Amino acid sequence: MKVLLISNMYPSREFPSYGVFVQNTEQILLNNQFQVDRIVLQKKKTKLQKLLGYALHYTKIIWSGLTKKYDYIYVHYAAHNAAPLLLLKKLNSRVTIITNVHGSDVVPEVSSQEKFQPRVKQLLKESAKIITPSPYYMSLVKKKYEVKTPIYVFPSGGVNPDVFYPFSDRNEAFEILKLDPNQKYIGCVSRIDVGKGWEYYLKAIAHLEEATPTSYKYLYIGSGKDEDAFHNLAEELGIKEKIIHFPLLPQTSLKYVYNAIDAFIFPTVRKGESLGLVGLEAMACGTPVIGSKIGGLKDYIIEDKNGLFFQPGNEIELAEKLWFFMSSSEEYKQRLSRQAILTAHHYTINVISEKLPRIFKD
Repeated sequence: MKVLLISNMYPSREFPSYGVFVQNTEQILLNNQFQVDRIVLQKKKTKLQKLLGYALHYTKIIWSGLTKKYDYIYVHYAAHNAAPLLLLKKLNSRVTIITNVHGSDVVPEVSSQEKFQPRVKQLLKESAKIITPSPYYMSLVKKKYEVKTPIYVFPSGGVNPDVFYPFSDRNEAFEILKLDPNQKYIGCVSRIDVGKGWEYYLKAIAHLEEATPTSYKYLYIGSGKDEDAFHNLAEELGIKEKIIHFPLLPQTSLKYVYNAIDAFIFPTVRKGESLGLVGLEAMACGTPVIGSKIGGLKDYIIEDKNGLFFQPGNEIELAEKLWFFMSSSEEYKQRLSRQAILTAHHYTINVISEKLPRIFKD
């Protein structure tokens, strides 16, 4: 089967984590003897580069769709790729599109993203199949667009067990990250952008440390538009010395973070959090997740079994859950850890690798 993969997010040497799940889905298809061509857009630094990049990206999509024959055109991210695909469909009605929706495709995060919604709806109607990352996101798509197109669930490329696994010796993680092995850590991995909940993470730490000073330090791995605001708030809250910030690391390096921390904090407030793959990667390393009760997180976090929930944006409740976890017995923490590993196993590439090809062949 011959497939044209289209995405406006794809890893590069400079930005190795940008759209890495798209690369993972591509690899699953290749491993199942699909022939895959790709038209992808890698991260750009300036507005001009982005503008020129999209112009070339759209041109390639239309040209390839008109001059080459594919069994399927498989697109990740409907919002930013709908325009050229809808035009292509008008020019060549025989093209068959599978659309994999994510995040802000269905739930715009800022007002500027609302303008894409009519095209998203039209593309989903024109698609032969729709793929969503989680049951939660499938229900959103059904409710919002009322499309008759068949909808499938496939968890965004899954978790690679060769990368994400619990270390037999955590000292390796501390050494790589240059952390004190005698120190205890809690961590968060996320972009420092709107909706990611970084401010609630910092405020929860401040509440906790003011009420009950702990021996923990707190990692934050990520970069983004609000990075200056992040550091300013940490200083304003008086917790700067408690925070250890790393820029966004390559996906393969995150295993050291997950193995160095006792719990992973997932403070998102995005209704469009379609899966939350980082939470599953943390679980695969045996790290329980304390996460917002929102979006795709509700599909895999089980309260008091593999993690803990708090209401989105409620830093007081997050502080309480942090203290509950920190003060719990080692036996309790190990039980959460074991269940986290079992949960993540259901999302590993080894387990889900047959699902994506079946969707194409269905």
